[in-house]
Amino acid sequence: MAITLIAGIASMAGAAIAGTAWSWAAFALGAGLSLVSRALAPKLDMGSQMGGRSVTAREAAHSRKIVYGRARIGGNIVYLESTGTDNKYLWLVIAVAGHEIDAYESVWFNDKKIWDGGSYVGNWGSYVNISFHEGDQTTADSGLVAASTKWTADHKLLDTAYMVVKLTYDVDQFAQGLPNISTIIRGKKVYDAHKDSTSTYYESSLGVTTQRENDPATWQWSQNPSLCVRDYLIDTKYGLAESVNNILRSSIDTATNVCNQDVELLAGGNQDRYTINGVLDTGSSIKNNIEQMLGSMIGRLVYSGGQFEIHAGKYVAPAFTVDESVAVGEITVQTKQSRRNAYNGVKGVFLSEDDNYILADYPAQISTSYATADGDPIYLDMALPFTTNNIRAQRIAKLALFRSRQQESITIPCNLSALRF
Repeated sequence: MAITLIAGIASMAGAAIAGTAWSWAAFALGAGLSLVSRALAPKLDMGSQMGGRSVTAREAAHSRKIVYGRARIGGNIVYLESTGTDNKYLWLVIAVAGHEIDAYESVWFNDKKIWDGGSYVGNWGSYVNISFHEGDQTTADSGLVAASTKWTADHKLLDTAYMVVKLTYDVDQFAQGLPNISTIIRGKKVYDAHKDSTSTYYESSLGVTTQRENDPATWQWSQNPSLCVRDYLIDTKYGLAESVNNILRSSIDTATNVCNQDVELLAGGNQDRYTINGVLDTGSSIKNNIEQMLGSMIGRLVYSGGQFEIHAGKYVAPAFTVDESVAVGEITVQTKQSRRNAYNGVKGVFLSEDDNYILADYPAQISTSYATADGDPIYLDMALPFTTNNIRAQRIAKLALFRSRQQESITIPCNLSALRF
């Protein structure tokens, strides 16, 4: 008897494959880092957390935010002061990200756009003045330092993207009081070897790290989920602080290409298969943050053979065969998962880029044949915090639905020759 295995457990066709009896536990740990497994587990209300990202907070101690791709974020007011005759001017310092960002695209007061790509909208320039800092600043904001006796030249907010908002009091312009201030930004810059003009990319197999990656010129803004997950893994300040030598280069290259693939749309045109656009909270665990990011490409993070492998959601054809020559014990088969983990439909929320990044429901994906087989509709509630496109959200939900029917798992005790799997 021979059993064909799915190559690398990130295959879109299955969530469980055979492995050596004594090493399967470690392999399964890597397999568990996916958005579907997270959605099946008890969790907090993700929708409420997502919807609050564009709300400006005012807290003395607040967790920092990491932005990948494009996102609308409210930020945290870290300083507030009134100056001028009769306190005519109100100054707010709003931290939006705990790292350098690529650019600010627009600023919103409540649901009104007041600044867009370098200029103020309408007459807002008469009442608002905004200084933008992308996180690479080395000095304090000169305007606030000149106007304030408390904000000094030592208040640089290094490695923090922030805005200094100066409001001029006007009873008509601010009839509703202090508005909620949010901004749409292009977030963290990441390393992309495909855009590196040299061939000096790190070689995991040789244990060599080149210096080219340390050159800031090779880091660019990207919406590719694979590159952003890799960046979070090696981030020494907020991420896993993993060595680049412990991340399999070939898996990064493959996953990057999968995410960049053009998908033809029924309505016409094309779009990248997967993108990532959202906000990480450093107050959450690294594991939870990784699972959310992986959801943007319906992918998995696997730790095997001393290295991390990043896999984007794509079918991988069977590559290996196990027969009696490597089996050392009885084969056990689980044909069906418990009803608690079963589902035949997928629904949830996302932040819609077409509706100014407000919380919305993507169209539910359900299989009538699966529901008939199960007796009634059973939905998996899967929020997509890093997906902002309606069509792409449906694609991810549909792939998660297909995974629900890959319920059969086979365990085969094997000799050492199975290590190559």
